[in-house]
Amino acid sequence: MQTEAFDLNDIHNEPTDEQLQALMEDVAEEARRKRELAAIRQLEILRSEIEAVQRKWFPQ
Repeated sequence: MQTEAFDLNDIHNEPTDEQLQALMEDVAEEARRKRELAAIRQLEILRSEIEAVQRKWFPQ
């Protein structure tokens, strides 16, 4: 659903309930996306650290 843009800093014109709902949905989607990216990055770091320990303690 496309809603009209609004300025949250405008004290004279309040956003509609639909605009606020759209904003909340956008913010929630961005938070989910960032959470997913952070989880992927954390797993990459963990794998890298595990591989470093394995190379140190279990050389081939």
